[in-house]
Amino acid sequence: MDGSSIPLNGASPGNGAGRYTSLALFSPDLNTVATSEGVLCYVSPACYELFGWKPDELEGRPEDDFVHPDDLASLRGCRAALEEAEVATVSYRFLCRDGSTRWTETTSRRVQDNGEPLVVSAIRDVTNRQMHIARLEHQAFSDPLTGVANRTVLLDRLRHGLRRLGRESGLLAVLYLDLDRFTIVNESLGHHVGDSVLLQMAERLVQHLRPADTLGRLGGDEFVVVAEGLLDEQAAVGMAKRIAAAGRQPFQVGDEDLVCTMSVGVACTKDSERSADDLLGEADLALHRAKERGRDRVEAFDEQLRTRAVGRLVTERMLRRALDEQRLVVEYQPIIDLHTRRPVGAEALMRIDDPERGLLLPDSFIDVAEETGLLIEMDEEVLFDAMKQVSGWHSRLPGSAFTEVAINVTARHLADSGFHHAVIDQLDAHGVPHGDLQVEVTERVLLEASNSSMTGLRALRDAGVQIGLDDFGTGYSSLAYLHQFPLDFVKIDRSFIRGLDWVNSAGRSGRAIVAAIIDLSHALELTVVAEGVETDQQLRILETLDCDRAQGFLFSASTAPRALDKLVMAGLSPAGPR
Repeated sequence: MDGSSIPLNGASPGNGAGRYTSLALFSPDLNTVATSEGVLCYVSPACYELFGWKPDELEGRPEDDFVHPDDLASLRGCRAALEEAEVATVSYRFLCRDGSTRWTETTSRRVQDNGEPLVVSAIRDVTNRQMHIARLEHQAFSDPLTGVANRTVLLDRLRHGLRRLGRESGLLAVLYLDLDRFTIVNESLGHHVGDSVLLQMAERLVQHLRPADTLGRLGGDEFVVVAEGLLDEQAAVGMAKRIAAAGRQPFQVGDEDLVCTMSVGVACTKDSERSADDLLGEADLALHRAKERGRDRVEAFDEQLRTRAVGRLVTERMLRRALDEQRLVVEYQPIIDLHTRRPVGAEALMRIDDPERGLLLPDSFIDVAEETGLLIEMDEEVLFDAMKQVSGWHSRLPGSAFTEVAINVTARHLADSGFHHAVIDQLDAHGVPHGDLQVEVTERVLLEASNSSMTGLRALRDAGVQIGLDDFGTGYSSLAYLHQFPLDFVKIDRSFIRGLDWVNSAGRSGRAIVAAIIDLSHALELTVVAEGVETDQQLRILETLDCDRAQGFLFSASTAPRALDKLVMAGLSPAGPR
């Protein structure tokens, strides 16, 4: 508009608010005319329907009186912009007569009316749109279950916190939290119970944090706290201990009280140049140590873990190179039937032929392989090689009882819903009878297996595959647990076999334990295999105790398939290589 007035509906401008109607536009929005200082001269009738105010209750008063205090700067900025531009748009919350607020989008135009500078505005109610945008933003930046920050926001806050270290005192801490044995809660009681526990846990954590701290959920039962401005590492550990203590209180789910403790890993820094991912990784390593040391505890990252982390990185690189260069080697250690003294099968054992360090045993790389997910690919190669060898034994050793092969599986294998299908497919592809395959799991894996994992294990057994409990006696189970799982055989750990021939009280205790394991296993119709047999005396004791099978250096170390064929054909006996 220029300096002239355009009458509305033929009306002539006059004195009072009526003279300004000619400056307004027809629309369902609120139309206002104000002085350049922000005093309302005219308010259209739509104000009552939109915001509950009658026009004469606003006219003659400053616009600022009807704007949320937090948004006054935005409105005043728009007013200042009109000194340079003809049109400006701003969003702010309009104060309704009942005390509520509505989000508005206001487009204002600078005009002259008979030489008087005025501001004409069209004010649109955009509350629904703003609420929709807010919901989308919440979904984009918040965990959908608990409402705390998601991974994206958490890492962003962590990066900003690290940058602030160069300007502010104190240190920054990352607390990595994980609920102990939460999978069991989910699988045994249902995901709705698990979700309720996670939601209650998030609410508890918020109550134990300072306003400036950030709580995020990375997924599953993993939470992370980013805390800035802490005095020292002890302050961070103290915060973590308070949080862990809060987790010990029972959770109310329906009529049930559930206890679900948590382990916490802590990593701290004063270095603004640190990487967010590295700091999070250090807290994760400390969390793993808390799990290893019994759970429901707090551990801080230290130099020992730093050395371990560097070693793990070197090991991971070695594993990836070994896979790329096909340096994975599968050796086989024979298993002997103690009633016939003849080999009936072998355990497939993974090795890596490293060009710098020679043949590496699993103890030096298995943990890293499992943590990085590389173990899945490595075990697939072991399974393929084992199926190939069994198939070859049938053709190369006709009529021999040497037909079985044992492989080890991990928790990740069992958690994969397609694992048992893949195993059976490999058996069928190589023409191997299902009963010739033995799948071994450790006590820890078996006891922490979810319902779905147990379903896969039972499916393998139903298909004829033999299932065994490896390293029995070193984990957390008791003899009474043996009947609860779908088992065909038990392997007594070498630590019990080692002391069988000791002529002292420890030896007598060891023999009593081994005898109890054998007797109970036989009562449950389970075959018993002794691991780590190294002396003739150990062998004779095992035979006296009616142990079924054995393996160890007394018969043969693990060896290449061709060498094993020769040993089997020669009739392996305790006089064999050690």
